[in-house]
Amino acid sequence: MTTVLIIEPDDATRELYHRELGRSYHVLSSSDAETSLQLLQSNHIDAVVLEPALADCAGWALLQAIGATQPGASRSIILCSTLDERKRGFALGAAAYLVKPVLPVTLLDTVNRVLRA
Repeated sequence: MTTVLIIEPDDATRELYHRELGRSYHVLSSSDAETSLQLLQSNHIDAVVLEPALADCAGWALLQAIGATQPGASRSIILCSTLDERKRGFALGAAAYLVKPVLPVTLLDTVNRVLRA
């Protein structure tokens, strides 16, 4: 089954995304960079939904780390943020950038599109 990792510091948002994506995918979730890296190293992850505005800019560093440690993985990273930093996100290799608030159905459609690409 296709696995999606959600990296989102806000509990309610993470649960909402998990519930919606869990209808179609196996979903893992994390609220911090350290746990996320562990999940990425110990699981086959097909797509990542990442809020880059983690504490201490850890989300941006995590985006760079994913691209460096897993070649080609950035093609399946969807940034979903309160900040509109699309240029930065795409420059770092993200496949899609959504500005919150994001409807769950919009997120699901974006994950589906990215995984088909």
